[in-house]
Amino acid sequence: MSTWLRKCRLGVVFLLLSVGLGIAFWQPLSPQDLMSWAAGLTLHPLTIVALVILQVLLHAFALPGSLMLWVFAPLFTPPVATFLLTTGSVLGALAAYAFVRWIGTDWQPGTRGEGMLKVLEKRQDFLTQLIFRVLPGFPHSVMNYGGGMLRLPLKTYLAAATLGLSIKWLVYAKAVHALFAAGAEGEAIDFGHLLPLIVLTLLLALGAIFRKRLMAG
Repeated sequence: MSTWLRKCRLGVVFLLLSVGLGIAFWQPLSPQDLMSWAAGLTLHPLTIVALVILQVLLHAFALPGSLMLWVFAPLFTPPVATFLLTTGSVLGALAAYAFVRWIGTDWQPGTRGEGMLKVLEKRQDFLTQLIFRVLPGFPHSVMNYGGGMLRLPLKTYLAAATLGLSIKWLVYAKAVHALFAAGAEGEAIDFGHLLPLIVLTLLLALGAIFRKRLMAG
């Protein structure tokens, strides 16, 4: 990993930790007030824009931007949460693609991502990239940085990211939103709540099988 990327990642992590520790230490609001305040803030367009920008930055610096699922999914309907998550993820993928092109190819994906890069070197088509985006278990950072390092065709790269991530985020958002809604309203969890989780489980299984075959090959 390049020195530039390492410094940027450490800077973002330090900033987030400082804010989190500050809130935890001073406790300006009770947990209940904080949740009510957060729910009210989500109605403001600037707050939504700020959250999307935060997700873009997390993906751009190979940090876990997927954590924003737990911000958007409980507070928004699944279609809205899917749109916001997809927007932040795709823009983050574009930023990471451009960033790795700017800093050069001094980036190593680690053992877990080597198989993905080998496949992408051989097959740069839309379907291969779509599979990596849809199936869980494949790190976003490898696709994002690998795309820039391998100079994948940008149109195909963005099209696969947009479609694949929108499918994945819709399943995730439905699952998380259903569980939070059932818990908040005291409802019994029925098959309608479990269906997104069943689909998610199937995707996880498919991702594990595909990743095993990929690493074996």
